[in-house]
Amino acid sequence: MQLHWCATTDSPAGNYADLRAAGLMPGARQIDGHFWEAWKDRRVWALFVIYGACFGIELTINNVAALYFRDYFSLGLATSGLVAGLFGLMSIFARTLGGLVGDRSGRRWGLKGRVVCLGAVLLAEGLALMWFSRQQDLVMATVTLVVCGLFVKMSQGTTFSVVPFINRRALGAVAGIVGAGGNAGAVAAGLLFRTESLSWPQALLILGAVVTVSSVLAVTVRFSAAEERAAREETVGRPRRAREPADGALPAPQIS
Repeated sequence: MQLHWCATTDSPAGNYADLRAAGLMPGARQIDGHFWEAWKDRRVWALFVIYGACFGIELTINNVAALYFRDYFSLGLATSGLVAGLFGLMSIFARTLGGLVGDRSGRRWGLKGRVVCLGAVLLAEGLALMWFSRQQDLVMATVTLVVCGLFVKMSQGTTFSVVPFINRRALGAVAGIVGAGGNAGAVAAGLLFRTESLSWPQALLILGAVVTVSSVLAVTVRFSAAEERAAREETVGRPRRAREPADGALPAPQIS
């Protein structure tokens, strides 16, 4: 811990105390005010629910998948664990894939593209979850579980391809609130599996329907024209003037 404290800085730009002394960072009281900016932003709470509908679902499926295959497909507990592990295996690449797709959409269509991509991936997750809940054949149940896992993890990466553009001054607060949505979603989803009047396939079907409806919230995450321009300049780069030569390059010859 001491080595980490001495060998690293508080941020890529330097230590907070030095940045404040140089006037490059606001004081602590101003930062507290930024937290309330994040708290009052409805886009943050839309992403809170959306993240609950993807990371919360992941936590829930991780908890019940092995028992689900044991009870509904008569597998041994070890075999059920192996099948259920395929869901978690998607974490190796699917979150990164979701972030990559979000970034590509952002470069091509701006922040609106990121949000549309998020809504589409979350919609696919909800439909895949409902599809999985209806399966009675082991092979198809396994295939649909993997497809569902792919979109669940992609939704998480796509969510956090949007988060940094909500409020740069309160990025930590935004990320914290949105991240907490995952835990809240897991708690809410877990209650369905404790309801005695519902079978587990019914609970999964309801979860899939909730996720599908939650995807509509993506359309409420909107950005101003100024935010769109700032994001495009950052991700694509400022357009170079026609007569401005590249760094280190000779100016174009004048043709008379």
